Amino acid sequence: MSILGSNGFGSFNIVQTIVQQELFPKKKRKKVCDFKRSVSDSELKKGDVLCVHRMLGAYDHYAIYIGNRKVIHYSDEGSDLGNDIRIRKATLSQFKNGASEIFVIDFEAYQDYIENPELFDFVGLFKLAFDNLFDNELHLYSPEETVERAKSRLGERAYNLLLNNCEHFAIWCKTGKSESTQVQNFIDTIADINPGPVVR
Repeated sequence: MSILGSNGFGSFNIVQTIVQQELFPKKKRKKVCDFKRSVSDSELKKGDVLCVHRMLGAYDHYAIYIGNRKVIHYSDEGSDLGNDIRIRKATLSQFKNGASEIFVIDFEAYQDYIENPELFDFVGLFKLAFDNLFDNELHLYSPEETVERAKSRLGERAYNLLLNNCEHFAIWCKTGKSESTQVQNFIDTIADINPGPVVR
């Protein structure tokens, strides 16, 4: 069977099938929040997307650093979760809440990764098709814009663990995309445990 369609061009449907049959497993494609680096408080810059580990790494909590040791994040008054979860300002120490280490998301490292053709197992014919399948454009708002975007949602009470959590919020402030690596990893894990039928 030829991988070329009748029009002489690579078949988009065949590439989709390849992905669906997991010749390119999702777990090989890293996500933006996989690119964390540990920093000291003094290294933080306005507009950084911050992350701390909670419950011995059971989950991560995210915020936008707005300067002067302040953040904006989705949380309850005194903890990440509770009865009054909303987007609010907090001190850096409130956000850390005893965490010994703080991380920032390295968007430049992620951009280098998604622009690297070695991201995929094959190049050449499939590279063009994969460019159509996956959005490799990463728009980054400036630090000032990122902070303003965070401020524009202060008071929001639309928290949803799967659809609009602290990570969705922080990534949206920086990129305009509402994404959560934690949620996607959870979905991928469930899919690995209970894979659907393979269409042949």
